[in-house]
Amino acid sequence: MVSVILVLTAYTAGLGQDSAATLERFASLASQATDHGVNATVPDQATLPRWLDKLLSRMPDRADTRDLEKELDRELGTEQPASAEPVDPVFEGLADMDPLYKSPALEGEGIWTARGMPRGREGRPLVCKTVYRPSVDFPNSIVYLAVFDLGRLKPRFFLGHTEPGMYEVTQAPSDDNLSKIVAITNAMWMQRHARGAGAIFRGQEVYPMVDGMATLVVYHDNSVDILEWSSDIPRRLVRDARQLRYLIVKDGLVVEKVARHGRMRDAEIGLGGFLVDKKGRSTMGKKLWFLADRSAFGIRDDGNLVFAMGHHISTKDLAKALVLAGCKRGIHGDANIHNIVCNFYFRNDKDRIVKRDRLSPEQKKYTMRRYDQGYSKDFFAFYEKR
Repeated sequence: MVSVILVLTAYTAGLGQDSAATLERFASLASQATDHGVNATVPDQATLPRWLDKLLSRMPDRADTRDLEKELDRELGTEQPASAEPVDPVFEGLADMDPLYKSPALEGEGIWTARGMPRGREGRPLVCKTVYRPSVDFPNSIVYLAVFDLGRLKPRFFLGHTEPGMYEVTQAPSDDNLSKIVAITNAMWMQRHARGAGAIFRGQEVYPMVDGMATLVVYHDNSVDILEWSSDIPRRLVRDARQLRYLIVKDGLVVEKVARHGRMRDAEIGLGGFLVDKKGRSTMGKKLWFLADRSAFGIRDDGNLVFAMGHHISTKDLAKALVLAGCKRGIHGDANIHNIVCNFYFRNDKDRIVKRDRLSPEQKKYTMRRYDQGYSKDFFAFYEKR
C-alpha cells in the first residue's frame, strides 16, 4: 500500500504551547483506501413486521427521575470536580488528549471521564466520554466521544422501519432484555443513500455484503470489529453487520485519499444533495461543503468501541478524533444534525428508565425519545450483560 504524508498547517491564534506535540501526532503517515461503493436501486417504503414492532416497543416504563438523581449524587459526589474522579480500571488505557487550543478553553476537553455516565449494577461505569476540537483549519469544529466497555455491554443492530430490507427479514428469536438498555446510537446512512452497502441482521443477509467495503461487525460472542469486509469471514460467527463506503481510519491512521474508478480522490465523504447545513440547505456547491454534522465509529486494540459525533466537522477531522482516542480502524456513520444521536439511559434498581441524557448538548432534544417505539432508520443499541 502506498502511503502519503499528511501535511498540516497550524492556526497561530489560540494554539497552546503544547500544540506542537499534538500536531506531531496528526502529522504522521496518512493511509489510503479504496471506495467499493456500488449503485443500487431499492424501494423507498417498507412495512415493519409485527414481531419487530413488538420487540422495539418493549421499553421500560417511564418513572420519576428524583430517585435516580439521588443515586447519582451518592455514587458520583457532585461536589467533586470531574478531574478528581478515579477512572474505572477497564478505561485505564484511555490516554487524555492535549487540547490543540488553549483559548478559549473548553471545559473537560481531552479528559476522559465517567462522571454522569451510566453505571452497571455493581456501580462501575459502562461508558467514558470526552470532548475535543481536532481541526487545525476549523477551530470551531467540536467532536464528542464515548467509549463503550464491551466487556460488560452487548451491542445489537436494528433495521429501520422503512428500510427495504425489512421485506426480507424473517422472524428471529431474541434473547435481548430491553430493560437492560444503556445506550442507543444512530447507525449508517439509509440504504438508498449508501451506494449498495450490505447488511446482516441476526445472522441473515439483508443486503448483499460487498468485499472490501468498510463494515461494522457484531459477532455472536458480542465482540465488535470494524474492518474491510471479506468473503473469507465465516458467516456463522456474524450476528449483525452494517457497511458504508470505505474506512476513514486504517491501521491507526487517518485515511486521506481513496482510489475511485482508477483515480486517487480526496477521502471526504458527502451525501450528494442530502448533506445539509443546520438550516436544512444542501452543502453541495459550497466551497466548504464537507463541513457538516457527522458521526463515526472506531475500534480500539482493547476491543472497546468508540462513538464520535461532530459538529461543523469534516470527515478527516472526525477521523483524527478517533485516532487520538486510540482507534485503529474507523467507519463513517450517519450525518446531518437530526440524524446523529447518542442517547444514554439511566435505570434504577428495578431496571426502570428514570433518566435520559445525550452525549452532545448540540444533539436535538426530541431525539432523546426517538427510539422508544423503534425508528425508521437503522440504529445500534447497547445493553448491560447480566
